[in-house]
Amino acid sequence: MAIKNYKITISGQTYDVEVGDLSSSPVEVSVDGTTYHVELPESTAPASSATPAISTPKAVTPAPSVARTSVPTTGGDGVVRSPMPGKILSVAVSVGATVTKGQPLLVLESMKMENTISSPIDGTVSAVHVAANDSVQHGQTLAEIAQA
Repeated sequence: MAIKNYKITISGQTYDVEVGDLSSSPVEVSVDGTTYHVELPESTAPASSATPAISTPKAVTPAPSVARTSVPTTGGDGVVRSPMPGKILSVAVSVGATVTKGQPLLVLESMKMENTISSPIDGTVSAVHVAANDSVQHGQTLAEIAQA
């Protein structure tokens, strides 16, 4: 069976999704370049060439609970965006704080992993848009830093 490509929009965020061969489980699914192995319930296995409706797939290989030291942010414009969906565990800075490039700003939990989000530039924190326990989406603005 051929690989299928989709553009899926969830809560205003568009994702490029590539779904592998659905004839056997687990299925390889790529979301914005990140590959997942997804277990399909037996009831969704295709009986013909029709594309099945995939209700609630579950990950085959859950990520271990390990802390990673740093996740790069997007660009050097001072806007700190979430590199993945998840939950904010802690925020280490507040508005007005002076930060240096690479300094930890907050911790994001995603797929049972803790990811330290660091400052992309030297500057002053001009806005913090999240708090501990907030759920965030991929690409969501977390904080803003005015360049020094």
